[in-house]
Order: sequence, then structure tokens, then C-alpha cells
Amino acid sequence: MLTVLEVVFVLSVVGVAYSYVVYPALLVVLSTFFGRPVRKAAGELPAVGVVIPAYNEQRVIRRKLENVMALDYPPEKISVWVGSDHSTDDTDRIVESFGDPRVHLWKAPVRGGKTEVLNNLVPRIDADVVLLTDANTMHRPSSLRLLVRSFEDPSVGAVAGHVEHTRTGFEENVEETVYRSFETWQKSMESMLDSTISAFGGFYALRTELFKPIARNAYSNDDVLIPMNVIRQGQRVVFDAEAVSEEDVAEDVKLEFRRRIRIGAGNFQAFFWLLDFFNPFRGWPAFCYVSHKASRWFSPLFIIAAYASCAALCALTPLFVYRVVLAFGIAALCAGLSFKLLHLKVFRPVFYFYSMNAALFLGLFRYLGGIKSAAWSRTERGG
Repeated sequence: MLTVLEVVFVLSVVGVAYSYVVYPALLVVLSTFFGRPVRKAAGELPAVGVVIPAYNEQRVIRRKLENVMALDYPPEKISVWVGSDHSTDDTDRIVESFGDPRVHLWKAPVRGGKTEVLNNLVPRIDADVVLLTDANTMHRPSSLRLLVRSFEDPSVGAVAGHVEHTRTGFEENVEETVYRSFETWQKSMESMLDSTISAFGGFYALRTELFKPIARNAYSNDDVLIPMNVIRQGQRVVFDAEAVSEEDVAEDVKLEFRRRIRIGAGNFQAFFWLLDFFNPFRGWPAFCYVSHKASRWFSPLFIIAAYASCAALCALTPLFVYRVVLAFGIAALCAGLSFKLLHLKVFRPVFYFYSMNAALFLGLFRYLGGIKSAAWSRTERGG
């Protein structure tokens, strides 16, 4: 019994440490010795079809269209396709009255979510490259030029750009910035090694011919499933940190937490659709997927198992080390919980870590409860 508990405890601690500490360290070494640089060139620019899924986006859709049309890109090589997911506000009217023949509107007959919009719109686009972007993501003038330059490399099938959060008014903004910087760095290292295995959902592009429809009930995970489908076809997915867009984030902590739960549910759904990436013969993308995504998604279970097994070992063995570890773990948990009461900045990183994993854990239950539709209510953003 003790042996089993000890094994569970050690594996649980290692599981958490591997995702956040060991894997990033390995990326530095592996990308240095096995990295493959991407050939970037300012050659002939490809025709780009911009796809914007939209549900009740009347507040930002005109600004979004103006933003796309103002990009430093040949106007004859851009077309815009807004997919209205059965919007009930003025989104459709605003798009129809925009007055530019390059802007097209597709209206969903019923709500189906972002997945249905992408599955219906991308196959209609006659362009070399399709840019997938959100209505509230605003692009810097040079962002599209910088993004598409990696397609000069024939091994590259998709390119993920960097999305910076703006107007962060909720309490975790500092930690969110640090975490997203950490994610950005990992994506860059993975790209050097071979491929990053996900994109920031508001700003990524792929060769149109490589788009494969994803499951109709795919829930908040297109930015994982679509890049992974590109990798399945033998092409690289690279990250370009110089291609930058900006996105408003929710200023309400509760709304942001619900968004994370939704993303967590989508993560666990994607996990069972990507089991083939546990095959080591898929190479570096398999290593990156298991190390970066799969281990991170299951970190809440590792944390719970570590607490439970350590508590059991304290009760069943006189070894002092387990009591010290458990006391440290309980202190960390109390520090995180007390942040909501005391608002001491020193406790905020701990609170952010536990709340992020709590959202993932609740996302697991949402997934287990069944996901039949990709549609959800939009999260209010800053404006």
C-alpha cells in the first residue's frame, strides 16, 4: 500500500514539474542541437482570404473590417469573409452596408458555433492562404506581411502570429501577461525544433489546400485541432513572434474564469481526438504535444493526486519529509485562497496558478457532461 502511494505521489509531482519546468529546459537544449530554421523571404505575396466568425459583434465588426482593409498588403490580394453565426443584433446589417466588394457575408441558418462557420467558409475561399481571426482581434499594419513570409518555406503549412492582450483590468493581468509570455516563448522554441502544436486563436493562417473540416461539436479548440491537422499532412506549423495583433480581454474575473472553463472542456475533448500524437514515430510534434499540451491539461489531476497521496502517506508512515511537503502544500493553497480576502500581491501568482488549474478541472466535468454543440454565449470584452 505504501509503495503504491509513494509511486503515485512521486509521479504526480513529476507530472506537474515536467510540464512547467523540465520540458521548457529540454526545449532550450533540443532546439539548439536539432533546430531547423524557417526560410522567411519577402517574395511575391500570396492572395489571402480573411475569415471572421462573428456572433452578435455589432460593437466591433465595423472597426474590425476597417482594420483589415487598412493592412499594409496589396488590396487586390485580400478578400474578407464574415461568417455570421445566426447573429440577432446589427452585425449582418453592418457587414452588408460596408460598401466594399471584397467583403462577403455568409449567414448561418442556425447557430452552430465557430466550427460550423469555419467548416462552411474556408472551402469557399479561392486564395492561396486563409487567415483565421476573431472579430475583436485588431492587427498591426505590418502583421499580415510578416505572417505570410514564412510560407516561402515549402515545408511550412501554417503560421501562428502573436496576440497581445490589451485593456487588462482584471486582477490576474500581471500573471496572465507572464503566462502568455511563457507560452509565446515555448511556441518559438517548438517552431525552431519543428512545429508548435497550437496557435493563438485570434490570429493564424494556413495554406487553404491544407484545411480539413473539424468535428461539428469541436468546442473552443480550433486553434489546436486545425494546426494539428496541418502537421498530420506532413507540414510544419511555425510561430512568428514579430507578426503581432492585439485583443481586448474580459475585465470581469468571473467571465474570464468561465472562459477558461470553456477552454478546458475543449482541451479534454481535443485530447481524445489527438491520441495518434502519442505515437513517438510522429517525431518532434508528438513530443511537443505530449509535453506541452497533454501534460498541462492533466496537471489538475496530478495536483489533486499529489495532495491526496501525501496526506495518506502522512497518516500511514512516520517519515517527516511527507509532513513537511504536505504543510508546504497546504500553506500554498491557503495563500492562494486568502488572496481573494486579503488582496496581498505576494499571493496573487499562487492564486493565479490554482485558479487556472481549477478552471481546467471544472472544464473536465463540462466535457464529461457531454458537448453536443460548439456554440456558446460570447464573452464580453473591454472596449
